[in-house]
Amino acid sequence: MLLLVLKYQQTAMLKAEGHSLKESVMSQYLVDRGFAALSLITTLLLYACSSPKLAVEGNPMPEKQVATYMTSVTPSSAYDTPPKFLKGYAPFFPARESKRRHWGYAVVEFGVTADGATSDIRPITATAYPFAKEAMYAVQTWRFDPARKHGQPVVVRIRIPFTFRS
Repeated sequence: MLLLVLKYQQTAMLKAEGHSLKESVMSQYLVDRGFAALSLITTLLLYACSSPKLAVEGNPMPEKQVATYMTSVTPSSAYDTPPKFLKGYAPFFPARESKRRHWGYAVVEFGVTADGATSDIRPITATAYPFAKEAMYAVQTWRFDPARKHGQPVVVRIRIPFTFRS
């Protein structure tokens, strides 16, 4: 409603100044395009600033997200540099839980071997076993730059939580 009043006032002002209807329409068209462009830019900026890069099921895990939530179970005296996540995919939402519209979480513990592969994957806790199972499947294929002690790769145990939302 307010936009219509503003458009009417602007058209009346242009006619009072001696501008033709064509100039009035063209002026209004440019104003409308300006508002549209400003709205688009604002939306894009707000979206870029407010949405962190989070994992989506079956897509690559963001390195920063893994680094943020990964904790070492192995004492820090056992290594000089911790393992660094290189690549891996986010777990899928369990089909059975999806049908029930359940949300859930799982905490998984695993070893990072000297060659950067994962081993001895165990569920620590989960709201339901299917969440733990999907988390363990995902972690099986993850790759790391291994932890090092005096420049030599060493095996460490890592724990990481997963949150499942439909």
